[in-house]
Amino acid sequence: MLEKIVVLSDWLWSYPLVLLLAGGAIYTTFRLKFIQITRLPLIIKTIYRDCVKKDIDNVNAEGNISALQAGLTSIGNILGAGNIMGVAVAISMGGTGALFWMLIVGIFAICLKYVEIILGMKYREKNELGEYVGGAMYYLKHCKFPIFGGIFAVLLAIELLPSIGLQALSVVQSAETLGISKYITGTVIFLIVLITVVGGVKRIGFFMDKVVPFMSLAYLILAWIVILYNYKNIPHIIGNIFAGAFSAPAAIGGVAGGTLAITIRSGLARGTYSNEAGMGTSPIAYAAAITDFPARQALWGMLEVFISTFIICFTSGLLVTTSGVYEKISIDKAASMPAVAFQELYGTFLGGTFMTVIIILFVLSSILAEVFFGEKQVEYIFGTKVSKVARYIYMIMILVGAFGSLGFTVSLLDMTLALLVTVNMLGVIMLTKDAVEESDRFFDYLKNNEK
Repeated sequence: MLEKIVVLSDWLWSYPLVLLLAGGAIYTTFRLKFIQITRLPLIIKTIYRDCVKKDIDNVNAEGNISALQAGLTSIGNILGAGNIMGVAVAISMGGTGALFWMLIVGIFAICLKYVEIILGMKYREKNELGEYVGGAMYYLKHCKFPIFGGIFAVLLAIELLPSIGLQALSVVQSAETLGISKYITGTVIFLIVLITVVGGVKRIGFFMDKVVPFMSLAYLILAWIVILYNYKNIPHIIGNIFAGAFSAPAAIGGVAGGTLAITIRSGLARGTYSNEAGMGTSPIAYAAAITDFPARQALWGMLEVFISTFIICFTSGLLVTTSGVYEKISIDKAASMPAVAFQELYGTFLGGTFMTVIIILFVLSSILAEVFFGEKQVEYIFGTKVSKVARYIYMIMILVGAFGSLGFTVSLLDMTLALLVTVNMLGVIMLTKDAVEESDRFFDYLKNNEK
């Protein structure tokens, strides 16, 4: 039975779901008339004014945390080990051309994420504590099949349990390379999450406000030092990215020989996984943001995809290609490519330390967001009292992943995620009209009221 579930899950994630996500992204982009390009100057201006300068003076602006904190909480969730090591695996499977298709799907995913967040803000509600709550489960109950909301909440509540355990396990394994006991690492991570989550959404937002910019900047600086050190290889690699996008990957070093379909699929999959557009998770974080228009906050979703795909993932791609490690390491060890690239320039100990600390920070931010997301699913199903208990169950999964074994439960993770993505995407496509109307309303306001 378990083997059949694994086979079905692998098939779903090989083509059907990638096509559904990519197709949905293209559909929303056309419905919004390529807003990410046609409205780009106004989008940049609005994000800077409203989110960086915090210059929202509209009396109708409501919420619990700032737009910046909500945005960083969501960004902290999507930025994880996959944005670093996952890109290396994609290149190993599909060649350098996979980076091209990763960026292409990212362009369209910007609109898909924008639509999700507009819907999340439009249909958000206040819970028993007076806090704003929202997410895919709230807007899905307004589509043609209201039961989708409850199905999504149940599936995500289940999926997050092993996901948090796996995140904790990856931190423990990274720390063990430095000789740090799993018991020390697991306990420290558990206590950090406990102290932060008990403080509620405002403390989570404050933590993300400090950690996410630091960890992202640290990785980018260290990675670009390696890339620029190998600057002579950059023109050659850029050429390979474009040439490889339309040709089958050759069997060279760590790159497996294959077909053009493998190249395209590897790029599309990494693009959709990295920014989580279409998965319905980001709107949960944005629901608490202080804003006056759903579309105003949704602009942060556009920035989120840009940071994840076009900055972090593309940097990871250049890191492993310009350094040449993608030609030296076999496909079964592809996840180690970024660490090896660091070690070749910074030395084994220093390079390993840098990468381990970065992975720990990335994973910690993901765990915090996932505990918060899990709590909100339980709140949707059972109410706030039960959700306060559920948060501790999710936190216990940190210790299960760090100290124990997740067993066969992990094998069900991808299947559960596949089902919830399907439910969310069907709902988003049905509700895209609502998002288009909200977007037009916001940009009409900007045109008529702002200088």
